[in-house]
Amino acid sequence: METAESEKTRFEVECEFVQALANPNYLNFLAQRGYFKEEYFINYLKYLLYWKKPEYARCLKFPQSLHMLEALQSPQFRDAMAYGPSAKFVEDQVVLQWQFYLRKRHRLCMMPEDGQNLEESEDEVQNRLEETDDDDEENERMVATGPTISGK
Repeated sequence: METAESEKTRFEVECEFVQALANPNYLNFLAQRGYFKEEYFINYLKYLLYWKKPEYARCLKFPQSLHMLEALQSPQFRDAMAYGPSAKFVEDQVVLQWQFYLRKRHRLCMMPEDGQNLEESEDEVQNRLEETDDDDEENERMVATGPTISGK
């Protein structure tokens, strides 16, 4: 039977580990050292799926770690993480997702300052919408096509 202190320690260690899975470079490190080939480690990753329950997930600062934990259930993903270019691609996608999220959040949270005219001209609104569409299309293109390999 675990004591309250050991339960707390186990919770903290597992929380830290699950959040570390959000880092594709760490996944690459684990894969290159053969952890993803070990049955005990694969079982541990399955056990950690309990972090997807809302009462545990709310403790995570990096929600993308749950997506990575889910992806690590696949042998193909575990094998792909052993290759540097695959890890770099995943890292790029995570960065793009955060940039997209931050831009959208910024646009939603932008409030006009006191005394500022709340009305915009039709041209200003149209220009802003066109800029947003261009950014969104570029992000979607990068996600859909993946990284390009030059020289081949």
